[in-house]
Amino acid sequence: MVNNWFAEIGRFVLYAVLFIILLVAYSMVLQQFGIIPIGGKKAPTYVFLLFFQWWYVTRFPKRHGGEKRHFLGYFALQYLLIIITAILSAYFLYYFFQSTLGLQLLDDYIQQSLLQLNSYKEVIVSQEGGEYYNSLHAGIKSIDAYSIAKDDFAQKIALGFLPNLLISLYYKK
Repeated sequence: MVNNWFAEIGRFVLYAVLFIILLVAYSMVLQQFGIIPIGGKKAPTYVFLLFFQWWYVTRFPKRHGGEKRHFLGYFALQYLLIIITAILSAYFLYYFFQSTLGLQLLDDYIQQSLLQLNSYKEVIVSQEGGEYYNSLHAGIKSIDAYSIAKDDFAQKIALGFLPNLLISLYYKK
């Protein structure tokens, strides 16, 4: 039983590393088109995680002699995959956005976001007030490697719940 858990965790780490490779490839493609892969522009990478969840659950019976699990078993195993992927992805993003290239991308993103915010300043101030605009401005300026990693981790955990539940229910025994 213990060997099975180590095998599963090893598989999850492999999937998480493959996820990071796909994240880097996707980010490089976006960068080639002049798009900074931060914020909502990296959201499509969640499809990669969804694929690995599906891949894992559909292959599980084949690796375990046709044994299927109760949906809670699949749910727990998938969430372990999500957590491991979220941790490794957050660490990768944290260290990347502290590198020279990462800092440059982050600075470009902040500058573009501030320009966009300033273009809507009058509307925001008239509808929400000057203090709200100032808090948005301060929030954008405070984006750093830690905040990106923390948001990435939290989003993976939160966004993984419903697909995890649906996949587990569909492939249950």
